[in-house]
Amino acid sequence: MRMDSMPIKPLATLLKVLLRQGYDLEATLAAIGLDFDPLEATPQTRVSTESYSKLYALLMESEQDEAFGLGEHYRSPPGTFRMMCLQVIHTRTLEQALRRAAAFFDYCDQYRTPLPPPSPPPLLALQGGRRTLCIFQRGQTQQPTVVQANVLYMMYRFYSWLVGKPLPLLGVYLQGDIGAPGGPIEALFDCGIHYQKSHAGLLLQTPALQLPVVQTEESLKLFLRQAPHQLVRRDAPGADKPLTDKVQQLLASHDQSALPGASEVAMTLNMSARTLHRRLSQEDTSFQQLKDAFRSTLARHYLGRDDLSIDAISALMGFQDNSAFYRSFRKWTGEAPGAYRRTLASSNPSADAQDAQ
Repeated sequence: MRMDSMPIKPLATLLKVLLRQGYDLEATLAAIGLDFDPLEATPQTRVSTESYSKLYALLMESEQDEAFGLGEHYRSPPGTFRMMCLQVIHTRTLEQALRRAAAFFDYCDQYRTPLPPPSPPPLLALQGGRRTLCIFQRGQTQQPTVVQANVLYMMYRFYSWLVGKPLPLLGVYLQGDIGAPGGPIEALFDCGIHYQKSHAGLLLQTPALQLPVVQTEESLKLFLRQAPHQLVRRDAPGADKPLTDKVQQLLASHDQSALPGASEVAMTLNMSARTLHRRLSQEDTSFQQLKDAFRSTLARHYLGRDDLSIDAISALMGFQDNSAFYRSFRKWTGEAPGAYRRTLASSNPSADAQDAQ
């Protein structure tokens, strides 16, 4: 597998900030696994995203600021991103997740000093509603265009992870000046880059907003333990995970009332259970997370069917008693099956948008 790498400039920018805090250069380079000085490297030099991730964590700890002192209007205390994730993890669609994240940051803004400028709505309909701009830059910015592009890239990776596959990007809107053709900004995205726009964000076909959220609190725990590495990696979200795909296919093709355990799946794939767990860990997941995600999706699908009682769904999914199903569903989604079904029954596009705000 190719080394996951990125241009040296973003890492060098973070390193300069850390050195200004009095950190020793040699000790810092050793901590992030580099054997050369990035500040003396050529612009063409590439560095592993793992090193960038470690440097990011060091700087966040030093600054006590998840924006590591580069924010224009305010600091973001450590834990801000985690709390935002917890706000969106139980939404049902990408649209709800985007609206709820925006509502979270709007709530935080009222406690900022000085107050940031008024933020735009998170979603802007374009071309008669056929396309939607998902806005992430809150007001005008003096940030370099490449910094703004990297922020959008991290948001692209996060929301792609949330829905379990790469978002189908139609374009990226940036507020800054036009970048060099074939430069680092264009290397981030496999789509058109539009500069000098009023808002910065990701352009999607409007139906993509209804992509379902497939992650759970359990998968979020692992994601946050590995952050920000998953947000800065340069591979396509969901790519290069062949074993994950095979396990998901096996679960989907199996009797849903008696799903196989890790040992049975490992035997089917001609490997030991230990190897299965190790290789899934390398793909940033685990067997239990895949199984829980599959059962959660299946349960939510069944609850959308009016002809099935909750007792019947519990039996279909192989639970010995209803209380076990209730406990599991609450662990997966954060709410009881009955409450989820009532919300589902009363929802409509306008109600969904209102609930997510």
